[in-house]
Amino acid sequence: MSKRLPLLLLVALLATPARAYFEESAVGARGLAMGFGSIASVSDVSAHYWNAAALTRLAQGEASVDYAKPYGLADLNVGAVALAMPIGSFGVGAGWHHLGITGGYAEDLFSVSVGHRLPTPARLGRGHVLSGGLTAKLGRIGFTPFTDPTTPTATVDYGSQTHPSLDASLLWETPWRVDVAWVGRDLMEPRYQFIPGTGGQRLTARHELAAAVRWNRESTISIGWSQLSGGQTSLSAGIEITFFNVFAIRSSISNLSRIVDTQGSPNELDFNGGFGVFHHGYHVDATATTDHDLGASYRITLRAPLPGTAR
Repeated sequence: MSKRLPLLLLVALLATPARAYFEESAVGARGLAMGFGSIASVSDVSAHYWNAAALTRLAQGEASVDYAKPYGLADLNVGAVALAMPIGSFGVGAGWHHLGITGGYAEDLFSVSVGHRLPTPARLGRGHVLSGGLTAKLGRIGFTPFTDPTTPTATVDYGSQTHPSLDASLLWETPWRVDVAWVGRDLMEPRYQFIPGTGGQRLTARHELAAAVRWNRESTISIGWSQLSGGQTSLSAGIEITFFNVFAIRSSISNLSRIVDTQGSPNELDFNGGFGVFHHGYHVDATATTDHDLGASYRITLRAPLPGTAR
């Protein structure tokens, strides 16, 4: 067992609102590279996480496998698998996300998502499409018993807890090359309390708004606003440029609200960058995500089409 394990467990257990349980549950290297404005531009299997309403955009079924290495910590690993497919005017998806500290701690998030085309008000005119989505989630947090670093003869066992939650989302696709999205996360606000009397960690409901501008067929610009679990807000701006329909580069910048609120150093911004290679429905996406306090994380996603599931 790593000598850093007790410290990692302490960080996980006493997480501040800014570093809450399931914070690393985002999936899909493409979405992370473009920032949380991706809720308005996502159109693949990762919509089961980013915006369930966008599952209606699926042209055929997809499967994905996700692996991340957060902050260069050898004992910390993140991975996810997901499936999604179109069914008439619906899109459905399911996923499992796992975060684990080797030999000590694990977060497992299971989700089932559905998106559906909604009736479009006549006053909007032709070319507008409205979709809504729901994601039912079941989160489990578990600790493996470990030796108390201050009392080597004592064993600490926090056990495990499982709670449900719910996300809701909307997507408005317009004929003006601009799409707008809203996502409300953890609307049931589950609470995890491992130390009696502390009140534990409640996952407060959070809201995200975003717009995606299809500058042209090869370029997408996204902007987003996100309410963080501590009540703070953050801004994000991202871009994707596709070359010859086989290669894409992506980049984003986020947490601009720190500069607006404090007039602080630009070093406080988080930068994301990545690329994608794709052919005949098969995709390989990779991204590097920076955090001003914790360092860089790396993620790779493999996506493949599901035969016989075309809309």
